[in-house]
Amino acid sequence: MFLCQPLADVLIARGIDDADSFIEQPSWSHLPNPFSIPSMERAATRVLDAIRSRKRITIFGDYDCDGILGAHILRSALTSLGAAPRTYLPHRDEGYGLSSPTVHRFSCTGTDLLITVDNGINARAAVRLAQRLGIDVVVIDHHRIQDRAETTAVWSDAFCGAGLAAMFAWALALKAAWNDTKVERLLSGCSQYVAIASIADCVPLLRGTRTLARLGLSELSRSRHKGLHELLKSACTDPSQPDSRDVAFGVAPRINAAGRMAHPAEALAVFEAALDEEAARQSVDRLNQLNEERRCTVKVHFEELVESIGADIPAGLVVYREMSPKGIAGLLASKCVEKYSVPCIVLVPSTTPGQVVGSGRSVPGVDLVETLRPLGELFLRFGGHAQAVGLTMAVDQIEEFREKFARSVEPVVRGDSQTLHAEAELNLAFIGRHFDEQLLLLEPFGEGNRPPTFSIRMAEVLSVRNKWVRIRQGRSSVEALCWDLPVTEQMKGDFLVEFYGKTRILRSFTPR
Repeated sequence: MFLCQPLADVLIARGIDDADSFIEQPSWSHLPNPFSIPSMERAATRVLDAIRSRKRITIFGDYDCDGILGAHILRSALTSLGAAPRTYLPHRDEGYGLSSPTVHRFSCTGTDLLITVDNGINARAAVRLAQRLGIDVVVIDHHRIQDRAETTAVWSDAFCGAGLAAMFAWALALKAAWNDTKVERLLSGCSQYVAIASIADCVPLLRGTRTLARLGLSELSRSRHKGLHELLKSACTDPSQPDSRDVAFGVAPRINAAGRMAHPAEALAVFEAALDEEAARQSVDRLNQLNEERRCTVKVHFEELVESIGADIPAGLVVYREMSPKGIAGLLASKCVEKYSVPCIVLVPSTTPGQVVGSGRSVPGVDLVETLRPLGELFLRFGGHAQAVGLTMAVDQIEEFREKFARSVEPVVRGDSQTLHAEAELNLAFIGRHFDEQLLLLEPFGEGNRPPTFSIRMAEVLSVRNKWVRIRQGRSSVEALCWDLPVTEQMKGDFLVEFYGKTRILRSFTPR
């Protein structure tokens, strides 16, 4: 192993025994066999039979990044196999997941096979209705199972929805007897979208998901896809070498902005523009516009939210925002988690009178699905995964929910588990191109593989400019973003700095 000591110390602190395997250049052979996923063989056979029989196929995705990209992966794969699938992405006002009204719409417009991606595993009633109407259903989903639909379901929590879609596309190609070159070309294309979706969707970036995401980041850096190229130009600090922070804070928010502020089809248009440079530019310009609208809207509503909360913050925060748009509830919850370091659920009015819908975000150590499960009698529906959930409930249940939620998470949140600790000590003399190249080997960063945090001891603030702070230790220095810490020039002490891709972020300061 040739990692410098501070980075090796990070892996040791995380209990990664086989560091060589963790940092080695990934290949497709490192991925599990797609047929090792339960029901994959049966689902792939059913879809291929439908294609060969010229059945009418509809792909039903979601309005977020994962659902949009998962649907695009499936449509691309099925089209390559000779199908002409219809892709349907719901508007956020239709609610999450497959519903009975949507099934009726598909029945009226003509669908023989319905494939859901990033949803469907808990759509028991809607799937049963589809089957009664003569529609075969295949589910591709990764969300925690609550009320499992009785149909062929490719389910795994080891991947995001787009990741499972890529594994499914691989299975289809193998069953269709594609040659190795054609299969690898398929996987190369799919991995770009999986990298974006995996980083965006709060799924653990470990094992197969990490392998796909690392392969995808490499593919993004040399992609010839016109839509992706324009999107990376707009969203990345260095489009020739996008990292996980570029994806998390640049690419993914633009894709999600379509579903939050308008319709997810506006994001899908970017990925449909593989060869048309003008269409790609126009589609990305539209996403940039929607993203800017999203940023302004969130800023205004979050400032109002903070004023309404006050100073007494419970261990678990439930906020009802009567005037906030549905599309920004999850973003408001995320900003609350960042500001208060507690799990948060933001509720907004539903299109159904007397009901509210909510989005939740969590902190490390608090599994939101498991936390909400004992409170299930308060909800009309809920689901998601450990770090992000969605729910629907009656408006008159909010107060009871607020009290029970705070009580249920208090033992974890009030403990030491939420305190940020250094994973290793870093002497700034290590900083340089070689260190940056080695740091890339730990990518991608996100859920389950957080950016490394280092203690920089006996250093001082050399300069402060806007949000940027330069920290000096001996003859070496580093520049870091500083959001909320009150630092001034010549302050001396120990610094806690997070190394997130090409960006360093000052997280805490202890004076000496």
